Amino acid sequence: MRRVHRVIEDGRQYYEDMIAGDDGAMLVRERASFADGRLLLDGRDAGLAGVPTVLAVGSMPARVPIPGAAEVPYLTSDGLLQLDDLPRSLGILGGGPIAVEFAQAMNRLGVPVTMLMRADAPLRGEEPEARALILRVLRDEGVRIVTGAAGIGLAHGADGPRLRWDGGEADVEHVLLATGRDPNILDLHPEEAGIAIDRGGIAVDEAMRTTAPGYWAIGDAVGGDRRRYQFTHAATFDGPRVAENIIRGTAHHPDYDAMPRVTFADPEIASVGMTEQDARDRGHEAHVHVKAIRELGKARAVGETEGFVKVVIDRGTHKLLGATIAAQHGGDMLAELTIPLHVEGGKLDAVLATTFAHPTLSEGVKVAVRNAFAELTA
Repeated sequence: MRRVHRVIEDGRQYYEDMIAGDDGAMLVRERASFADGRLLLDGRDAGLAGVPTVLAVGSMPARVPIPGAAEVPYLTSDGLLQLDDLPRSLGILGGGPIAVEFAQAMNRLGVPVTMLMRADAPLRGEEPEARALILRVLRDEGVRIVTGAAGIGLAHGADGPRLRWDGGEADVEHVLLATGRDPNILDLHPEEAGIAIDRGGIAVDEAMRTTAPGYWAIGDAVGGDRRRYQFTHAATFDGPRVAENIIRGTAHHPDYDAMPRVTFADPEIASVGMTEQDARDRGHEAHVHVKAIRELGKARAVGETEGFVKVVIDRGTHKLLGATIAAQHGGDMLAELTIPLHVEGGKLDAVLATTFAHPTLSEGVKVAVRNAFAELTA
């Protein structure tokens, strides 16, 4: 765990040094909050009245009501990363990206892992092929996964926490509550400044303005439908656009339809745009092609043959609607299908016209798109 701590500290120090090296920026280490319409820093007036202010306070681990959680100690993802030593055993409640990533990482480090989820497979909302794949991989590697779990709760075991569910129980050294993240606004009290709340986060309009003049919000702090996009890269996408809206008076409206999402397991589950079911639900006549990673020379050469590239294309327009890549470097490969969605309105001409080096995993992107077009025009 010492290396984990070092990597986190190195990352924090990098960004603080970057701010310190900017003559136009000042780093203040004080806690912000609102009271009586004023922004306070450690309880004192910040002296920023009239200064445009962006609220980028991030998120914190969500704490959902689980029977026994008030009496039995548990960890969040933040707390797990602060441990000095690996747990002797770990129970994980949840089936989302955080749960999947920690389950695989801890299991590979030799920690026995028991994972409970109410769903029938991890990563609800992703393509069924990806969900089935990651479920099989985790089980094959030795993670104990209980799907469709009902009656989940915590109790005191013989020597630590005990996981309970209908039909079973497991004693572990630590429990990880991995049930998502909430906007970090509990101690900010934005309502004191007239800032409205929407589904647990700050309410914003299309230009990321809050309901209080002079205040904007970005990233994980935002509520409403945008809570689906709690990614660092979503915040860095928002930031420059909001800055231009403030400084230059532009009217950028961040659009998340082409926001990539990646679960950093092995294989990585990377996706952008609509799933096949999303496309059909929205009235598209979707054509789908799936290219198996094992058919690529690079995958066979390096022995990483799990996964696939799946593209969802509109039959009428031949435009890309969405894509999922399950592969060892799926997150890196995804950019080749994010760009057409984000910049080209889904047109795939550039992908089809581009020569991809051989042998690479990225060839799978080109072949999947080429094969889909061949099927559409047959």
